[in-house]
Formats: sequence, structure tokens, C-alpha cells
Amino acid sequence: PQKFHAVAVPRIGGLAIACAIGTAIISLDTMNLLSTTTAHGYALLALAAGPAFAGGFAEDLTKKVGVLPRLLLTIVSGVLASLLVGATLDHLDVFGLDNLLQYWPLFAILFTAFAVGGVANAINIIDGYNGLVGGYSIIVLAALAWVSVQVGDQIVLIACLTMLGAMAGFLVWNWPYGKLFLGDGGAYLLGFWLAELGVLLVARNPQVSPWFP
Repeated sequence: PQKFHAVAVPRIGGLAIACAIGTAIISLDTMNLLSTTTAHGYALLALAAGPAFAGGFAEDLTKKVGVLPRLLLTIVSGVLASLLVGATLDHLDVFGLDNLLQYWPLFAILFTAFAVGGVANAINIIDGYNGLVGGYSIIVLAALAWVSVQVGDQIVLIACLTMLGAMAGFLVWNWPYGKLFLGDGGAYLLGFWLAELGVLLVARNPQVSPWFP
């Protein structure tokens, strides 16, 4: 009942997005365009995205992976990102909540991971309408990239630009004729990426308001 398209459409765009992320880091590192720290951080972020992508892509292929397992796997990715690259919210400028985030590390990690799962699920909801998820994500990524330039955060900038390029390529096939969708794999991967870049931008740059992302 929620389908916008009238004919069957491939839902494996996420595989191309995942390949783009991997190809970008290999290419940029081979050409010595990244510092060791940036390359390492980008690679760890991509590694953390693995469970989120795997759960969604398995559903695209089998139609047997329920919503709850996919959501839990995305939350697992959020926990991994907290542990691997420090992508954990420690403040939201909300009285009371900030105390919990700062003095209870486990709460901060779980709260951040839950938020990441929510963003990923939201992205999955808007994947079925031609051009919507691609256009929205490009706007978000461009805004995050712009601020990352202002604060000099190369890791967030590179991660934004590589996903932005991947989504621009996806839009060629998705809009206006809807020849390809991200599918659950792509939607959960993209949602994870958007959420984590917002978290990283705030966690790594205290001068950025948590309300910006």
C-alpha cells in the first residue's frame, strides 16, 4: 500500500553505495590524498557500518529479515562507532540530560546508538519515493561538509563528500524515473552514515551546536 511505483524496481542500490565508500577510501589513500589519521578514522567508520548494511541487504535479498533485527543491527553499528571512532554524544544542551550523558558513559553510548537507529529507520521510510531520499541526503551532507570545512575536520569532510558523490550517482538512476532504489541495505547504511557524521561533527568539535545536525 505504501509503494509509489507501479512496476517492480530493483532494491539493491545499497550495494553500489557500499562499494563507493570502499572504493573512495582505497583510491584516496593510494593517491596519498589523506593523512594517516583521516584514512584510519574513515576506515573504522566504514567498518562500524557493516552490521547496519548487512542486516538491510540480507532483507533485500531474502525478504526474511524483520524490522526489529535490522533495527538492532543498526544500533549495534552505533555502539561500534562509539567504541571505534568515539562517535558518542556527550551533550545536547538539555538540562538534566547532559548530566546523564557526561557522567554515565554507558548511557551516552546507548542513547547515541538508539538515535542512530532512529535516523536509519527514518531514511528507510522515505526510500520509496523517487528522488526524495537522494535529494534530502545530498542537502544534509552538503551542510555537514560546509561546517566541517569551517572547523577543519577532515575526517567528517571526506566522509561527507564520498557519500555525497555516491548519492549523486544513485540519483541518476532513481530520479525522475525510479529505475533503482536504495533498498533496506542502502537506506540503513545511508541513515547510519548521516547520523554518525552529525554525531562526530559535534563530538569532535565542541564549538558546533548539537542542535545543528
